[in-house]
Amino acid sequence: MFHIELQKIHWLESYNDEDNLDLCAHGKVRVTIGNEIVADNSSDPDDWWSLTAMALHLLRTLEFNHTSENKVGQCLVPSEGHHINHLPDEPMVLIETVYPIERGVNWWVIHQDKQVRLITEANLETVIPFEGYKNQILQFVDKVQTFYEVSKPKTLPEEKYDREAYLKLWKEWNGMRTKWK
Repeated sequence: MFHIELQKIHWLESYNDEDNLDLCAHGKVRVTIGNEIVADNSSDPDDWWSLTAMALHLLRTLEFNHTSENKVGQCLVPSEGHHINHLPDEPMVLIETVYPIERGVNWWVIHQDKQVRLITEANLETVIPFEGYKNQILQFVDKVQTFYEVSKPKTLPEEKYDREAYLKLWKEWNGMRTKWK
């Protein structure tokens, strides 16, 4: 009833041998909710999505609802991630995905008892057990994290604000991932 298929993951090819400078994993993914494919960029060879932002946003939905009034990120499956913003006393970062307009895929996530109600952009609803939802997200998150672990170490940004934002992203990620073991 809910499935995330990671088809390809990579660093931006424009970096070539300097992929240590690319801080965000990109790639191809297909997401199915019920009988509806809600996200799929596999047919366009030039289209890549921000898998780091997607994984972080989906991790957040394990604890929080994602609705039009209270979003965990600008969209769950962002086409691009342009910049990581943060506030000093705020534990969550904001990965900007609006440039110049929001591009990506959304669906709404509403927790109800031990189930999750997923509402697609086509307004189709699917209710699934929380455990199944959680397992799909953690499998995806772990694949993205493993990609980081087997890649060259990242070169942190020189700018203090950007470096702190990147480190805060991973602190949030690791804290949530540990919580949902």
